[in-house]
Amino acid sequence: MRTAKILLAFLVLGLVIGWLICFLAPQLWPEYTAETFIRVLPGTKKGSVVALIRNKNTLESVIDRDKIQQTYWFVELGETRDKRLTAGVYELKKRFRAKAMQDGDLIRISMTCRDGKDAETLLNELADTFLKTQQSAKRKQIATNLMFLDENLTRIEKDLDSAERTLDDARRRYGFTDLEQHDYPHPITVRLIRLQNEEDDCALDINQLQTHRDALMGQPQQISSPGKPDPNTTAEIKDLELKIKLMQSRLAGLRKMREETEKREEELVTARAQYAQRQFIRDDRRRAMGSVRAKIEKLRVLSDNADVAGLQLVDYAKTPLKADVLPWQIPVPIAGGTGLLIGIICALLTGKTRKPN
Repeated sequence: MRTAKILLAFLVLGLVIGWLICFLAPQLWPEYTAETFIRVLPGTKKGSVVALIRNKNTLESVIDRDKIQQTYWFVELGETRDKRLTAGVYELKKRFRAKAMQDGDLIRISMTCRDGKDAETLLNELADTFLKTQQSAKRKQIATNLMFLDENLTRIEKDLDSAERTLDDARRRYGFTDLEQHDYPHPITVRLIRLQNEEDDCALDINQLQTHRDALMGQPQQISSPGKPDPNTTAEIKDLELKIKLMQSRLAGLRKMREETEKREEELVTARAQYAQRQFIRDDRRRAMGSVRAKIEKLRVLSDNADVAGLQLVDYAKTPLKADVLPWQIPVPIAGGTGLLIGIICALLTGKTRKPN
């Protein structure tokens, strides 16, 4: 029973001390926390931003700013400026917090100092420095990419000029002014089809004339006078034979023109095949040039954008008016546990002291 009372007494004492720490600490050692938020735009990872803003280089660049070196926080870091600069990075890292919010696109950043105005100044300077550094780095990267794209565009334009010249060479070599593929047939193809049709029609006409002549020659001849054939039939036969000769001459001319046109058609097919290969290269260079120009324009617009780094400061931090409240979950359990532990030790010592009696 006595042991229980000892344990309970020390436990209660520890809890009371813990609560006293909660209430008295902000009064005796007040600390103020300024906070604000950075919005992460689509395409930027929140985790990488948190790592960058807590980077040592970022903190070192903040320490060099005049507004920081004019704060009470900086003056109290050491007797000389070099000592203050050395200790400043460590203190900033200890007092600065950056956490990505689980919901949404925000990162909460905060700074805790003994002076609320210093907390505001430190946080705003850090946020401002970080955003400007990221914007500068992004613009340098864009400038490098633009230089590379400009060089690439120059090469593509030269390739395109070369491809256009090869197309002109193909047209001059085969003597065709138009080798593009169209929905309508080429004039050479139209001419070949027309000549083939005319040749077929001419051959058919010759065949009909020959059939008519042979029919006349096979008919019994009417005798107009003793020993003489009918002059009308003879004249008609001669007229048919003359027409046949003329049509045969025309057929030979059509056949010759058709053969010449067929050769031109073959040359057209060959020329179009070579032209298509070179045209594919030209069109590919045109597409590449369009793609590169679009990328250049996009990068130039992005470079002029104030949010080029993909980050936005929601608002500048304000001076905190109330000191931070120490959460009871930290000192009360610790003090209570410590009191209970001391009570156990006291109970054990009391028990050992009583044993000899």
